[in-house]
Amino acid sequence: MDVIGIVGVAAGAVSIPLAAVAASTAVVGISQGVNSQQKGGVGSGADAEADKSDPRLAKFNLFAQCIPQASAGKHVHGKVVVLRKGKLYLDAADTEYRIFRDGHPFSGFYLEYPVGKKPLGLVSTISRDPPELNWIYADDDTLELKYGNKTASMNHIHGSWDWTADQKALILEEWEGFVAVEESPGVWGLYYDQDDDQLSSSGLAENRRVVECSLQRRLE
Repeated sequence: MDVIGIVGVAAGAVSIPLAAVAASTAVVGISQGVNSQQKGGVGSGADAEADKSDPRLAKFNLFAQCIPQASAGKHVHGKVVVLRKGKLYLDAADTEYRIFRDGHPFSGFYLEYPVGKKPLGLVSTISRDPPELNWIYADDDTLELKYGNKTASMNHIHGSWDWTADQKALILEEWEGFVAVEESPGVWGLYYDQDDDQLSSSGLAENRRVVECSLQRRLE
């Protein structure tokens, strides 16, 4: 069973086995948030059932889509998003050709962020064992897409996350502002192109290849 399955976030049901509670406080906090979001503060059975069917709670993976012929697009197109060492990267869809053997494929869903104006947030599993979920955010200084607990993410760009009108692609702050940056030969990290200039004004991608990409959702 996968991590979210362990904590019971499936088919609209939320239950947290004692083993999962003991293993990770992150699971506890985020699962409580899921429970609250599903209930919606409404006591009627009909409304509760509607909340449980919220499509934003459906798990999905992410992969990069771009124009393969454009610039270095052929090196990015079709790659999947993986999490490792606090950051989001792109890696081969075929596990036989993965660069990061320790990379964990993105497996997440949308969830109300529990701080401030409570924007729509994004969480993902970060490992299979122990069971743990983290928030996905863009670093306010480096614009790198990262993951971490509430403390790590709260002072950075942690929302509002959502999807495009056709529900197929990821958006942050109401638009698809994502680029892949070649941090070293063959290693592509994901960044938030906040100024829509391929990071040129920030100087964060100087002397590096940058590729605009759409992060497409694939339901699990």
